[in-house]
Amino acid sequence: MAKIGLNNLWYSKLTEATDGTPSYDGKKSFGKAISASVSITNNSAMLYADDTLAESDTSFQSGTITLGTDDDREATFADILGHEIDTNGNVVRNVDDVAPYVGLARIIVKMVGNVKSYKVEVLYKVKFSEPSQDDNTRGESVEFSTPSIEGAIMSLANGNWSEAKTFPTKEDAIAFITTKFAPPTP
Repeated sequence: MAKIGLNNLWYSKLTEATDGTPSYDGKKSFGKAISASVSITNNSAMLYADDTLAESDTSFQSGTITLGTDDDREATFADILGHEIDTNGNVVRNVDDVAPYVGLARIIVKMVGNVKSYKVEVLYKVKFSEPSQDDNTRGESVEFSTPSIEGAIMSLANGNWSEAKTFPTKEDAIAFITTKFAPPTP
């Protein structure tokens, strides 16, 4: 399998039931995808008995995702970081702002046997943190600079933290994300 692309970053605010069942408020575009880097931290424990390894655990503990996008859209970043947009359209950041938990989905384009497929990766519970900013003046030539933002990946109360499914078309993959992040029906 060869990964040949990344597109369709979507997020949705999460409401988690006490049993860990997630519900979302509808998919929203995160912006055009440039990069997504997921780093997982696993529990690591080993039990030795009779001079040999008897048991081991390497289960999911937590993770981080770093997203690179084409633009730091004010409405999107305010939404995922818990900031207010005032009546003049200004993003107002306050020390007491609390970022909401969100679900996050992306589509990874793959090629196997010269056939494209579209793998949806869903992270059930992510909390983003305020990004650092690094800006430069234009020199003799133009260099593009794009924003990135990092989020903490957590498991739901039921232990689930991620889901993946591969589809033959991009339309099928997007439909899956739309269904996954659909608001609950009353």
